[in-house]
Amino acid sequence: MADFRWPDLESRGVGDPTHACELLEMYVGPQSEPGEERFQLTVCTPPALADQLRHHPFLIGRHWLFVRELHPTEVTNWLSDRIAVLEAPTWAELAAKIGRIGEWEFEDYED
Repeated sequence: MADFRWPDLESRGVGDPTHACELLEMYVGPQSEPGEERFQLTVCTPPALADQLRHHPFLIGRHWLFVRELHPTEVTNWLSDRIAVLEAPTWAELAAKIGRIGEWEFEDYED
């Protein structure tokens, strides 16, 4: 089960869905156990990416999801479908797979 939050859209909504670049937080954890983790993605349209590159000539694209138009419900449904089919024997291994979709808050954490 995943919960989603669009922190910046909560107060203003999507302006132009063809020209948007927004942070998406995904909260995912083991079922019936503690351990929910926060994963983050930047969801961006091509015109918004071009604007970003005009202001920042170098962008690290590891945790970006590119869409033609930003429709939050469609994006979260698509991601929910991707997360739902992931399987692994342990939560740590499953979280590593989810982390390939977005940034995991403990990605570089080692005991």
